[in-house]
Amino acid sequence: MAGKTGRRGHNEGSIYQRADGRWVGAVHLGWDPTGRKRKVVYGRTRAEVSLKITRLLADRQRGLPIQTSDKLVSVFLNEWLEDVVRKGRSASTYTTYRSMIETHIKPAIGKHHLSKLTQQHIQAMLNNLAVSASTARLVRSIVRAALRQAMEWDLVGRNVAALTKSPKGEQFEGYALSPDEVRNVMATVSGDDLEALYAIATSVGLRQAELLGLRWGNIDREAGTVTVRHQLKIVDGEPTFAELKTKSSRRTITLAPSVLAILRNHYRRQLECRLRADGWQDHQIVFSFANGRPLRPDEIRKHWKVVKERAGIPAHVRFHDLRHSALTIMASRGVPPGTLKHIAGHATIATTMQVYTHPDAENMRTATGLMGDLYEAKNMSI
Repeated sequence: MAGKTGRRGHNEGSIYQRADGRWVGAVHLGWDPTGRKRKVVYGRTRAEVSLKITRLLADRQRGLPIQTSDKLVSVFLNEWLEDVVRKGRSASTYTTYRSMIETHIKPAIGKHHLSKLTQQHIQAMLNNLAVSASTARLVRSIVRAALRQAMEWDLVGRNVAALTKSPKGEQFEGYALSPDEVRNVMATVSGDDLEALYAIATSVGLRQAELLGLRWGNIDREAGTVTVRHQLKIVDGEPTFAELKTKSSRRTITLAPSVLAILRNHYRRQLECRLRADGWQDHQIVFSFANGRPLRPDEIRKHWKVVKERAGIPAHVRFHDLRHSALTIMASRGVPPGTLKHIAGHATIATTMQVYTHPDAENMRTATGLMGDLYEAKNMSI
């Protein structure tokens, strides 16, 4: 059946099936100064292509314009962002996609015509990306989604991005602070306006965006719990609060009494700032500037840089590693995997145990020591 054609009427072109199983048809629209004009359509069945051709011919007979130009990839991506992503996705997703497209995708493949874009073009782009494996995978998924839409719009016959190999890379392993290092951090921030932020980060391992999205209504100081429901994102340069998407990420966690005490002191300090401030920005957020303005992620990174230098923490350690540290210490002290999964806000226990927990020397000695009674000490020599 592959390659078989069926002739249609005058100026209607033909319908045929390609080797990959998809059907292709064309409508001939006459001539212009650049040559013969035609519109190519695609479908999963011959009937689907035939229907599309019938509609195109009807549109031509009514004098309706038919798009026949071969768009540049850059032009198509702009249209897809505005017509599909902006209207159908969250503002933060739109901002992320736009950034990836402008930074990585357009410079590499934007100059190609959409119909001439090949698997090799996209694979070369992915191979040459000087980014993490996770970012490269995001770039590939964006191109795949865009070309999937291009197929639905009959702009291309197949999704060449789907034929590329997904970028691979080792899972980034964070740095897990020891209990003594955590104590050094907390001693360094004692009395600081952000002491409570570090206390929650190192005790229950909230993500940075979750910490910055906390509102006082999320904290029950009597019950001693924090309910994680929102996160702070930067959209078009402005802080925006968004609800967490997944059921597992929305969770309620119990806080230690010592952390609650720090949080109560923080509440009193913020109340004093509110009374003194001229024009308080009332976002009801837990962590803010002296005028109530939400803190931004880059401001937390700058603060952490100073703190880790003073606390003697290695320079490469990220603020996010406080989350790694909290979960690792809990795991080392026997917290059950199911409880760790809930505290971390993960969908699966595997993610919690493989990504955010790390063995330490003491636990490895304990584990291997359990096997010691299998051997006679008198027969062992070094």
